[in-house]
Amino acid sequence: MDSRKCVCLIIPLLILVLNGCGSSYSSMSPAPLPGAQAAAVTMTIRDTPPAGVTVLSLELTVNGAVLNPGSYQLVTNPVRIEVKQLETDAAFLNTGNVPPGTYQSITVNLTNPELTILNQSGAAIGNCANNSVCELAPAAAGNVTFSGSPFPITIQNGAPVGFQVDINAATLVNNALGLDFNASGAVSLTPLPLPGRPVDHLDDVDDLIGVVQNLSATNNTFTLHTANGDFSIQAGSNTEFEFENCAANNFSCLQNNMVVQVDAELMPGGATVAKKIEFEDSDADDELVGAVFKIDDATHFEMVILGELRSVNNVNLGNPVTVTLSNPAFEVKSDGLSVPSSLQAAFTGATDTSQLLPGQLLEIRSSAAVMTGPPIMITTNRIRLRMSQLTATVSGAPTPPNFVVGNLPGLFTSAGITTIGVQTSSATDFEGVSAVSGLADQNLVSLRGLLFKNGANPPALLADKVRKR
Repeated sequence: MDSRKCVCLIIPLLILVLNGCGSSYSSMSPAPLPGAQAAAVTMTIRDTPPAGVTVLSLELTVNGAVLNPGSYQLVTNPVRIEVKQLETDAAFLNTGNVPPGTYQSITVNLTNPELTILNQSGAAIGNCANNSVCELAPAAAGNVTFSGSPFPITIQNGAPVGFQVDINAATLVNNALGLDFNASGAVSLTPLPLPGRPVDHLDDVDDLIGVVQNLSATNNTFTLHTANGDFSIQAGSNTEFEFENCAANNFSCLQNNMVVQVDAELMPGGATVAKKIEFEDSDADDELVGAVFKIDDATHFEMVILGELRSVNNVNLGNPVTVTLSNPAFEVKSDGLSVPSSLQAAFTGATDTSQLLPGQLLEIRSSAAVMTGPPIMITTNRIRLRMSQLTATVSGAPTPPNFVVGNLPGLFTSAGITTIGVQTSSATDFEGVSAVSGLADQNLVSLRGLLFKNGANPPALLADKVRKR
């Protein structure tokens, strides 16, 4: 539902890997190359968010990626990616086999962008009125060729390599909301694993939500069927399980047709090994994930759709929707974070929108037929708080293990939120910096975590990941 991350070539970099939501994914297992021994090349994809314009959703199609010389295809099937979910994470694009040799460049083809924006410019932009949310389809397509560092690159017999594609929306999206894929810094390429990251795997692909199929207790494997494609998941000796209603709390708790969330490591060669498998639901239903951008009243709020467990009629990624509460249960998906009892109780005890705020990522269960609108209207009887992502600057000197961020996206400032308190713990993953002590005032950081109202205080974000940019 919400497979967010960077897209990798093998991807979480693009998938290659682009997290998000898309059309078809290539197989996780590379096809054999006839003749000489081959080396597996993997790609992922990720996102650097824009400053100034509030982009609520950005979807792209990765049509292909070609390694030269030789025109070796690394992405063989078009992959539709929702980029906004990749500020801290990566999405898998594909793994493909190429013969050993020295290569000079990779060309990635990106097409069919769709934007959902919150216009706070003070004036209309095209047909998008000020203070409104609009869906746009800029006429843009591009072939982006990477021929500088790390190229030339020599690939050895049987030695897997990986690449991550980073899409910088701040450069990609111009002031007129057009897109230029070849603008300086708009799209970049980095070998995997990234500097400072563990070398035992290429990248992390987290928050994959889908339905268990083809379960094999003998091999500890299953297929995770998602709205974006199928992932072959391998459980290992270090895999953690979170099954509160199953006493064994191990692989034996899994059942075909069960809905689970998987955090995984992308291994050299393209295998996907589960770090954590968490129970979601006994059966699949109409679940949608979206980012809140407006609270209307006690029983209505608005959000933009960023993911879905399965295709929901008349609802597409990037659609702004109005949500009506119908005696909903409020839940928190802690994903291993320790949530203070006061924040947990306030959210789970809610009966209306009083604990919701712009920027929160919510999973809602549709409990009635969707009203096609416009606006699209969805009624829900369950709301789950999930991991939000945002990019901001450190405000003032950090006081480990916590710090404050300001210069927030317009989504927050339009609601009167100027700062957010960030709380880290031993469960927080750091990228680009080893700990809070390595941060300083005005550092740019991308954050992933649970975002709560915090009484009369600024909102609190319990950080699952801190990425220093």
